[in-house]
Amino acid sequence: MYKILLEDSIGYDFTLIAIHGSLEPYYLAYLLNKNLGLRLSRSREDLIIGNREEEASYPFFEFNDEHQYVDYYVLSNKTKIEVEAKAVVGLFESEKTLKTTYFIPEMPQVDYFIKVVEDGNAFAKAKALKILNQISHIVTAYEVDVSSLKNKEHLIFE
Repeated sequence: MYKILLEDSIGYDFTLIAIHGSLEPYYLAYLLNKNLGLRLSRSREDLIIGNREEEASYPFFEFNDEHQYVDYYVLSNKTKIEVEAKAVVGLFESEKTLKTTYFIPEMPQVDYFIKVVEDGNAFAKAKALKILNQISHIVTAYEVDVSSLKNKEHLIFE
């Protein structure tokens, strides 16, 4: 008799960079294009995570560098959604309130993530981090250990 063993772990073969800085998504994409020589553009569709009651839409930008075989994705970690709050006392039975949701909930202090997927060693991580930390509108940027994240399955998209 043969046994088929299924591994629960997926190989997360990409670099994840966290960015702190209260910038609009389009302005961050502009700064990254200007300083890192990218050509990020807004994706036609947002990343949608959640269930019917609380479905959150996260805007993201992407660039596929066909010459160096590197894909770049920049996504917001924070978004606001409307949820119905049950009113205990009041004229109306329910009212809508805004709730902040996070793409990676265990890192609520992070404003944006850059996901870099590469086939070789074309992405100079140390150089990119140095450039990112020199941009005046970015408070800090650092690499995230993907294996330590609880919601790393959110990062599997293309």
